[in-house]
Order: sequence, then structure tokens, then C-alpha cells
Amino acid sequence: MRLLPLFLALTAAAPALAQTAPAAPATPRERLIAADANKDGKWSKEEWLAAGRREMGFAMLDADKDGFVTQPELVEGMKRMQAMGMAPPPQ
Repeated sequence: MRLLPLFLALTAAAPALAQTAPAAPATPRERLIAADANKDGKWSKEEWLAAGRREMGFAMLDADKDGFVTQPELVEGMKRMQAMGMAPPPQ
């Protein structure tokens, strides 16, 4: 019987706890933006992998092979991949 008051107290606090928890990035794009840890507008391989992306994708998109994927490289690489049927069309 002692568990019931504890259960009621926890369930009453649940909505407040849910509101204070930071939301995790939901879409792949949001995860990639969030993975730019130093917010320099480009992704190192470590940041890329932390976003759940594959190493092969990094290698394909790093056009100048400088060890970073920039936003222009990402846009152009996605266009190439879409043309080859390797990526979904933009939404």
C-alpha cells in the first residue's frame, strides 16, 4: 500500500519533467546540424559519424578531401546522389 502514494506523486510530476527535458533532434537533418559541435558550419569525420552518418557518405561528400564536409559540399553531393538514385529527392 505504500507504493500507491509514491506512484501517484511520480505520475503527477511526469508532465513537468517531460517539459523540462531537452528535445532530441528528430530528423536526420536536425541530427546533422546538432552534430556540428563547434558550430563552424562544417563537419569533421567525427562530427559526421556522431550524427549517425556513414563513413562512406563522408568520403563521397568531402569533394576537396580536406577532412571536412561543408554545407556547399553537402548540397552538391546530395544533388549527385539524388541523380544516381542513391538519396531521396528533396522535400
